[in-house]
Amino acid sequence: MKSKFKLKIFEVLAIALLFVTIYSCSDDDNPVVISGPVANTINGVVTFVDTNFVLSGGTYLISAYPSSGWPPSAGPTAYDTINIVRTNNVLNTSYNYQLKDLNPGQYVVSVGFRKNTGGQSPIMSIYGCDTLRAIDSAGVACLFNPSLKATIGTNNEAAVGIDMLSWADTTKKIY
Repeated sequence: MKSKFKLKIFEVLAIALLFVTIYSCSDDDNPVVISGPVANTINGVVTFVDTNFVLSGGTYLISAYPSSGWPPSAGPTAYDTINIVRTNNVLNTSYNYQLKDLNPGQYVVSVGFRKNTGGQSPIMSIYGCDTLRAIDSAGVACLFNPSLKATIGTNNEAAVGIDMLSWADTTKKIY
């Protein structure tokens, strides 16, 4: 009789422990939020193929222009500053970026250098016409009609993976 009583207590304790475990694993107060790319944004990585950065007198920018407004005759629709940094006394060459608050449509994305004094700002790279593809297969410069564009869909989807190569040296501008 004593062993049957011990067995019943063990079963009750095991079931109680199971319920406590299940209850403690539920997290109704902090639901899991799965996040992805932010709507109406263009996201990617700029990788510079050299380290001849201009470290004063201006700022490196990544910009988005409506494809209908390319080549640019006005400011970009969105831009992000690329802060050139050193890690262990070595200049970084890859930078993540995000261009925000864009309406649905196609955009030409470029990397340029905006001088503090204003004036012509050199463009060292254009998505689809970067340092690797500055001349297309027909031998024509693609900068006036880049083959690749970033697209924000009609449901405001983000454009992701808009990765590009760029010169850091502003004398190697492509536009």
